[in-house]
Amino acid sequence: MIGIGVLLVCGMFLLIGRLVQLQLVETESYSKHHVNLIESSINQRTQSFVLDEGRGTILDRNGIPMSESIPALILFPFLKERDWPLEEVANIINVSPERLERSFEGKIQPFTFNKTLTIEQMKQVNEKSIPGVYAVNKPVNENPLATHVIGSVRPNPELIQSKYPEKWAEGSIDEKTKLGISGLQLAFDPFLLSEGDTTLLYHADRQGNPLLGLDVKFFSSTDSFYPLQLKTTLDTEIQKSLEKAVDESGITNGGAVLIDIDSNNVIGMVSRPLFDSEDPLGKGAENQMVKGHFPGSVFKTLILAAAYESGVKETRLFDCDQNLYRDGNGKRTLGTLNLKDSFAESCNAAFTELAEELIKTDPEVIEKTAKKLGVATAVGWEGKLYHYENFKQFPDESSPIFFKDEKDKRIRKAIDQTAIGQLNVKLSPLALANMMATIGRGGEPKDVRVVSDLLYRNGTTFLSFKEISHDEKLSDSVIKSLRASLREVVVSGTGNTYLSDLPFQVAGKSGTAELGEDVPYDHQWFAGYFPYDAPKYALVVVDFERKENQYRAYEAFATIVKDLHQLKR
Repeated sequence: MIGIGVLLVCGMFLLIGRLVQLQLVETESYSKHHVNLIESSINQRTQSFVLDEGRGTILDRNGIPMSESIPALILFPFLKERDWPLEEVANIINVSPERLERSFEGKIQPFTFNKTLTIEQMKQVNEKSIPGVYAVNKPVNENPLATHVIGSVRPNPELIQSKYPEKWAEGSIDEKTKLGISGLQLAFDPFLLSEGDTTLLYHADRQGNPLLGLDVKFFSSTDSFYPLQLKTTLDTEIQKSLEKAVDESGITNGGAVLIDIDSNNVIGMVSRPLFDSEDPLGKGAENQMVKGHFPGSVFKTLILAAAYESGVKETRLFDCDQNLYRDGNGKRTLGTLNLKDSFAESCNAAFTELAEELIKTDPEVIEKTAKKLGVATAVGWEGKLYHYENFKQFPDESSPIFFKDEKDKRIRKAIDQTAIGQLNVKLSPLALANMMATIGRGGEPKDVRVVSDLLYRNGTTFLSFKEISHDEKLSDSVIKSLRASLREVVVSGTGNTYLSDLPFQVAGKSGTAELGEDVPYDHQWFAGYFPYDAPKYALVVVDFERKENQYRAYEAFATIVKDLHQLKR
């Protein structure tokens, strides 16, 4: 019995010691994990309703948030009985008291009332200072714009510790913090990284029931400076127009790129298949407008530029009844055409003949001409940003491919296939839009921007992205000839049917890239600029699953031109 008594006394002392350790000694740094017991206790009794995850805002070129937020009514059911003037609130937001009453049925946790408020209604609700009724700007993700350009975010507990060790150590981020995994969210992740939510907080008892005697508090760990805001070059209205034109044309695999020629800024970009925010790494996740694809006959623009630069005359004649290898009849009977008409009618034989001659004289002629047209390397803005030496605005952009192997420059059929944008040639729609912008601008190559400024949270400028121009360019006479030839494509050539009768005069080049005999579709392109006499826009539209007798790329291109004319942008 004495032994049992001693054991009980020892056990009691152990329990008392444990309580002293928890309550008095290690309250702020318990165990090897250094858990703050006081903070954890408070957190266990604190419930929250997240209004904003705190990540930096992405804006269009007019300062409009690309991720839309709306004035919304947040209701706390457990505070409803505290002198809650239901009829007053219903009157302010213009709904019946019965509808507002029914919305509480079955609700325990805070919820968003299903009605968008006006700014004035939001102001009137908050002036009432009603416990449990809060009108706030709440982000929404319905029908988001430019999803491939903006990219996506998701938590990554393993990566976040290694990527941001200092922020992790100081506790400003945790395993729930979301990281950018694609697009601008990836490129600018260090500047957009959230340092805390904006929430409505309330306290609960240990069963999780709200403590009615305590008020709901508005809490935000953000300040007037951070996280930063990203001001893009995109235009919300134009982006909507592009997405509508692509979708209504029936393009489900392809897209469009629109560049402002003067600034070389992307003002609209659409990629399909659609991006699924619930599956950010699945089908549709890739922005196809920055990835390399077979350009088909659009590539003849580069061959034509090299021919003009080397002194080939427009009066030179070509047998356009021949196939591309010039060893038999082609699929089309075009007769004998001069250089300009050969381009307008997209005569394969003419451009394979030219490419063979040009490469024999200078094996690097394609690469040199590509450099002068601004497409020899990745075309997105790249330079020093803060302490990042080679920062890229388009981190997912593919570099162009002309020849995969130098020996192909000595193989006639390989040269012929390359001349018409097949074999191993890969260029992104963004690169081809940049090429058209370079020609429309008068020959000055520039990097393409999609972000103009980084702004502090209060709207003041943190830093700006300067235009980057390149000195090496085609001569004025070559640019003049190129522009006239591109216009002829629309006036009398392959673009005539769909693009000749538009409110702006268009210049450009069509392209069809074959993918093999067993593939039931091909790539259909139209790349151009407009208005012809005073170039303002460069536009590329591509349909990667075009079947016979479909002209969706042309139709979408024409629709976009008409829409821009109506928007008067």
